Amino acid sequence: MAIVWTAEKIAAKSKDEIRALRENARRRGAQDVLALCDEELLRREPPKKASIGQRKRSHRSAPVIGYHFVCRPEEKGVTRNSDRTAWSGTWVVSEAQVEKSLGVGAYVALHLSHAELSYLHGTIKAWRRSAREAEYAEGQEVKTPTGIDFLLELTNERLPWRGEGTVEKSYVYDVGIPTEE
Repeated sequence: MAIVWTAEKIAAKSKDEIRALRENARRRGAQDVLALCDEELLRREPPKKASIGQRKRSHRSAPVIGYHFVCRPEEKGVTRNSDRTAWSGTWVVSEAQVEKSLGVGAYVALHLSHAELSYLHGTIKAWRRSAREAEYAEGQEVKTPTGIDFLLELTNERLPWRGEGTVEKSYVYDVGIPTEE
């Protein structure tokens, strides 16, 4: 019988035990447990306030383990396949960052808003560069002509909005992997 990890169970563990659990969750693609471990580790050692320039430098070298996107209307541009995979629609994301994400079992979660759980979630299996639609939202023309489509292995998880980002997208960075500066 599999253990069901909760924030409370993880909080009762030592930092070393949480790091070990986190690594096991990363290897197995258990994004919910990985996120709980990251949240507990951050709670115990809140990051020091950094200038915007310092945050950008450290984020450039840290892999993104989670991409949260606001996608309205629901499933705009999403293509579901018969094998429990789907293409995510097109998003403006750095190809270099996506390549790093592939190596750490990253996920994509699509939301209708920050306040709602994701309606689509999956682990990234591949990606492709695609032309973007002329309008990405009602009356808003695109400034970047191409973007990234993610091929996702779908799960039934519904995640809350996480990470640092903007109105339409947010990235969850892997705090457990050392960065190279």
